[in-house]
Amino acid sequence: MNAPVRAKTYHLPLRSKLLDWLEASPQKVASPQQWQGMLNNLQNVRNEEIERAELTDFKFYYKPDFRIGKEEIIEIAECKLALCRPILKSYWDQAFRPSLGVKTVTNQLPKRVEKKAKRFVEKAQVCYLHPSIGYWIIRSGYEDIVTVAPNWIVLDHKGKMLNSCWFPSALEAFDAMHQSIRKTLNGYGQEQPIACYDEYAFLGGKNYQEWFICLPKWPLPYRDGHFKLNQLLVHIRTTERIDHDGKPLLMVEEIQSPWHADIRKHGGTTDKNEVGKNDLVADAPFGKEWHELAIKAVIALAVKQNCTQIGFTTGKQQCERWWNMKGLMNLYDLDIPKCLKKIATQYNCANDWTTIVTRKPIGKVRRTPKGEWIVQDANKAAIAAPVKSKDVALHYLNVRSTPVKEQIRVLQISPVLKQAMKASEIPLFGW
Repeated sequence: MNAPVRAKTYHLPLRSKLLDWLEASPQKVASPQQWQGMLNNLQNVRNEEIERAELTDFKFYYKPDFRIGKEEIIEIAECKLALCRPILKSYWDQAFRPSLGVKTVTNQLPKRVEKKAKRFVEKAQVCYLHPSIGYWIIRSGYEDIVTVAPNWIVLDHKGKMLNSCWFPSALEAFDAMHQSIRKTLNGYGQEQPIACYDEYAFLGGKNYQEWFICLPKWPLPYRDGHFKLNQLLVHIRTTERIDHDGKPLLMVEEIQSPWHADIRKHGGTTDKNEVGKNDLVADAPFGKEWHELAIKAVIALAVKQNCTQIGFTTGKQQCERWWNMKGLMNLYDLDIPKCLKKIATQYNCANDWTTIVTRKPIGKVRRTPKGEWIVQDANKAAIAAPVKSKDVALHYLNVRSTPVKEQIRVLQISPVLKQAMKASEIPLFGW
């Protein structure tokens, strides 16, 4: 990620079930063995939370006949669990992103045309006009010794040809227009979320965004290889959509934890001095439930946006997107559905299926070694000429692809769940 203009940080209102139990416990003071016995018998607190609070081995710190007060236990737990407290971040920059739509004009030609463009305009076959900026894209039949017909030109809002030349395809002309508008009006741009991987999403979604669950206080270092962010535990990618019933939903396009993937691949260590040696990766919390933490963050986003349902892809859909990475099946067909079922039961939510309209892509958008964007088929052969704008490449892919319906999992945000999130009643670990 290239030096974002601004990072926005969002508080995740999650509470500790362990601290809740300690606060409510009538036990004011006890021996190490007694505290250990009580903690070992807790039914609704996950073991990892007790371990991360460093309340698993009192014998190491205290003599058997020592008496430990509850307030001291709470102080230890609060201090250690603070290291596990996640924050949610997104990155924004300022840019002008013009509409990708154009309208066909059949009853008029541009009124302002510079001299060298007139020969092309006089042979105009098809004209397109940008609806708000006043740029024209014209397919012309003009040809001479060095000009091959048909060809395409772009006129800016003053009637001047872009690059003083013609383009061999409509896509290249459209891309040149898009680049020119963005450059000319960049000073009028608005702050918008940075999109690094929006090509890996169902086509047709709105307001694509990338979210980052980070552990700013975690003492061991880790740097994510995808987004180049420090202490990034989980990234989430979302879009906004309308289902077949006309209801808006927040669509989770992907949940991923490269940190825990690296731990599984290379092994983890709790020793800061050992991180990086023999490819060892820093230990991190939420090893068995990082996907649950991500779902909690998505619920917080949905509540903040006043959205009443959240959509999730299936494993098959992820495999099609990533060209058969079958390791994704367990996450999207087992782990996430199991978590959704748990939430639905506990918070009286509907957990079902819904249908969205998207498009079956004819290929995939990829970046070339030259930094351009190209649409490739399954054999990685180019379908169209490379362009400079990823937005244009994705727009081309969307327009050329066939509309299809996809079934996705959906979790309804019940009033009970919404209130629990607003009241900071959702647990940090577990449910």
